[in-house]
Amino acid sequence: MFFEAAMRHRNFTEAAEELFVTQAAVSKRVRQLEDWLGARLFEREGRKLWPTDAGLYLAEKTGATLDFLDQALRAIKAEQRSLVRIASVTTLAAFWLQPKLRDFALSDEACLFNLITADEIGDLLRPEHDLVVLHGDGRFPGWRCELLFQEVVVPVGTPQVIEALDDAKSLNRPPLLSYPRLAPNWIDWQGWMQGTGSQTLRDWPSRHCASYNQSIGRALKGQGVALGTVPLLQEEMSSGQLVPLDGGTLSTGRGYYLAWPETRSLSLEAERLKSVLLGSN
Repeated sequence: MFFEAAMRHRNFTEAAEELFVTQAAVSKRVRQLEDWLGARLFEREGRKLWPTDAGLYLAEKTGATLDFLDQALRAIKAEQRSLVRIASVTTLAAFWLQPKLRDFALSDEACLFNLITADEIGDLLRPEHDLVVLHGDGRFPGWRCELLFQEVVVPVGTPQVIEALDDAKSLNRPPLLSYPRLAPNWIDWQGWMQGTGSQTLRDWPSRHCASYNQSIGRALKGQGVALGTVPLLQEEMSSGQLVPLDGGTLSTGRGYYLAWPETRSLSLEAERLKSVLLGSN
């Protein structure tokens, strides 16, 4: 640093002013470098410095090294400033969040973001996450949150499947597509029947799916009827790919929330993404 500044200014005093040190300090450091190298880097002529061949060679290599270092530091600093880490429950990420993030990425408001999906609350509420999309009752200690939408569950299927479901005399009963409950507050078919008081589908055949997402995928293929969360499946229901069962709506009292840490301020980029997501529900 002392050598590089002296080489640019060709003057110890001006180099010292730039580095906020004394002229003697710059001169001493350059002299120590020359002693260590065993070669003179400058010829002194009063206050002017004239680089030797060794000085010119070292300046060329030093300049390139500092350029690479500056480029690396700027890249790291830019990433820390602009990268927004957003985590989400898997289901909402697949059906609601990812289309929103795509629109955001193509907009004038865009910034770098990293999406993490998980269903364990501990994996979601990690301190390094800037924004988190959660399912629950809105009480998440250490996190501020705002409601995206209430959870409303209803059986859904293709028009043909729902028509068969409505026909009590139908011999071709479409199966109820079930999935594992990964958390106590997830609604399955038993919970839906208890919540609605409906026993119509109690003895209906069922088909096990590996995940909630798979149950929706099979419903879209006409392979059965799934429990759908209305806001999550807005596009599929608006297009008519999936239709709800009349009279089967259950409001669970829970919802999907956008949360952010109480203990630190969000970056401008995270605030921008938060505003976009809250404004799109």
